[in-house]
Amino acid sequence: MESAIQVFELGPENQPQLLKKFKTFQWQYLTVYLTVMGADWIQGPYLYKLYNSYELELTQIAMLFLTGFVSGAFAGTAVGSLADSWGRKRICIVFCCTMLVAISIRLINNYALLFLSHILSGLSTALMYSVFESWYVSEHTSRGFPAEWRARTFALATLLNSVVAILAGLLANSLVDIWGFRAPYIASMVLICFVASMVVTTWTENYGTEEATDVDLIKTLKSGLSTMIQSKNIIVIGIAQTFFECSMYIFVLLYIPAIENATNDGNLPFGYLFSTMMVAVMVGSMTFQLFEKQAKTGLRFFMECKEDKLLTMALGLASCAFMAMAYHGNSSTTILLMAYHLFEFTTGLYYPAISSLKAEEIPEETRAAVMTLLRIPMNLSVGLIMWHVEDMSTAMMFSICGIMTSVGCFLVIAFYGN
Repeated sequence: MESAIQVFELGPENQPQLLKKFKTFQWQYLTVYLTVMGADWIQGPYLYKLYNSYELELTQIAMLFLTGFVSGAFAGTAVGSLADSWGRKRICIVFCCTMLVAISIRLINNYALLFLSHILSGLSTALMYSVFESWYVSEHTSRGFPAEWRARTFALATLLNSVVAILAGLLANSLVDIWGFRAPYIASMVLICFVASMVVTTWTENYGTEEATDVDLIKTLKSGLSTMIQSKNIIVIGIAQTFFECSMYIFVLLYIPAIENATNDGNLPFGYLFSTMMVAVMVGSMTFQLFEKQAKTGLRFFMECKEDKLLTMALGLASCAFMAMAYHGNSSTTILLMAYHLFEFTTGLYYPAISSLKAEEIPEETRAAVMTLLRIPMNLSVGLIMWHVEDMSTAMMFSICGIMTSVGCFLVIAFYGN
């Protein structure tokens, strides 16, 4: 791990003070970001099993997921868009509060309350994937650090996020063995409390504009939408994000029941499986890191493989993985597991690539608004598929994911930057 992090030693030799300040700032952000992601990851391996312990069927679980995605599309967009004018630090604190309430309610075996939990978690998830990153990009720029250093921060974040996810899977497995399915969620609440304290004490406030007193949701959303319409590259990025992340969330819902059906075993160590898949994410992140490093050596192949090309690679490989799940998942557990890990490898490529492209293309004054607006199609698409989960087989849904990622791959090749 130490050698991997050393790759991110940035900046020219004649700027040691700037580099020192950047590393301090980078870890100030990464400490919060990685803890946020750890709090999210530790819930993942056993959410399906927790709901099974509540005697919920797959269709009932899918309806809860649907509620979360619809909430993210509307409530998340409304609150997230206000971050540009109300303050990104404040919205990060709102995230912590809503997540704590959502997890607390999730520990109660009441289906109506679980809907409320997913409304709140849908809101907080939309904030998690937009406002924290918006805060970082704004601070990075305002502190005078070179723009090219952002890509390396995103790659390091994805790499370390994979390590955090591996540890979270192992910890979740141990907590469940000792205290049951609710234990990982209590641990998540502790981590969220730590995040709130770090944001309050170590982060400064930033805004999309100098004027932070005029909080007008409609005006903010119109400004963000106008920015999107005027940029073909932002639209292409948004479509690619929609197709990839829609497929990813469907995968999150289906991968446990799919492997249970393939093995006829309902007592698999899902925490350990989750951890091995996160190793694949880490390998994907390190691959992105390798391309970034080798591009500086002047080798033509690596110089041409910029972030948009790596995004194309991620989408193309993801399509192959989903087609393998669709057509061979029931006949071969080995192929199914290989496809799982290939897809997770592509997520390690996808996140630093898409984050770098968004940081480059989205203007600062409407950053949070645009990033939350970009999540609306994804949330609604997942919700639409969840609504029909009872009408489609697992293979059919994996096939849809394969088609979406292949179309996203084609669109990036054909239209981004052209």
